[in-house]
Amino acid sequence: MSIINFGLLFILSLLWGGSFYFIEKALLYFSFEQIVFFRVFFAALTMLLFLIIKRVKFDFSIKLWLSFFIMGFINNVIPFLAFTYAQEGITASSASIFNATTPIFAALFAHLLTKDEKLTKVKSLGIMIGFIGIIILIFPEEGFSLDKYVIFALIAPISYAFGGIFGKLLKGINPLFSAFGMLSCSSLITYGVFHESILEANIQSYYQINDLILLAIFSTAIAYIIFFRLLALVGAVKVLLVTFLIPISASLLGVFLLNEVFTINMYIGASLVFIALFLIMKEKNDKDFGKEKCKLSKDKRSN
Repeated sequence: MSIINFGLLFILSLLWGGSFYFIEKALLYFSFEQIVFFRVFFAALTMLLFLIIKRVKFDFSIKLWLSFFIMGFINNVIPFLAFTYAQEGITASSASIFNATTPIFAALFAHLLTKDEKLTKVKSLGIMIGFIGIIILIFPEEGFSLDKYVIFALIAPISYAFGGIFGKLLKGINPLFSAFGMLSCSSLITYGVFHESILEANIQSYYQINDLILLAIFSTAIAYIIFFRLLALVGAVKVLLVTFLIPISASLLGVFLLNEVFTINMYIGASLVFIALFLIMKEKNDKDFGKEKCKLSKDKRSN
């Protein structure tokens, strides 16, 4: 991977890691549902502007927008609401570590729900280690406490994992248009459910909404653009490296800017989650390399 792509990967980790920081700041002035609505709404507007500038062709078929509705609900509404609500009771650093468990749940669900992504011994070991890490994360130093905030912090990566599996609904569609479609539908869903609370939002100054705008434009819309750019340039496996970097950037922001404390449980739990991610990603990387090698061999024989 080139230096430029590494740079984009690092920027992406800062943008997605920074989302937990922006949420923490925004919770000082807004409720969790207000934050999620403004996040997806302003992000959708940003994506719309980008699509117009790039002159991307719009598709308004009912079937496609139904897919956007489903994916927006699974991949945006549920996890955004869950993480934002969870941060009312846990730190941004903790939330980012829970976010890093997404590939662990994805590997498990892919085994249960698909035919071509079955678990191997290495993946199974990774999942076991990952769940041990999760158990340690939900054990505060003073004792076990599976409160509602921790439960919602786990709902978010589970929803992301399902989103990854059902992402095939949008196969063949321009990914940037897909992002716009999902964000637009997410805005409609969130407003439809929480419109009374959203209309009660009291914005008295730009300072209050500043973090919301940064969350929407940079950590959502621009992050989507960079993500899909990297996906096209380096492939899905290497882009998953961002999973390791997000908790680091989010934790650094939390410790230095929000005065959060990184506990021993977080160190141990995060370490085990990282080991699990390495095993799961290594297995996928080896599999993809084998496919590529086999393809090259076939090409040579055909020549």
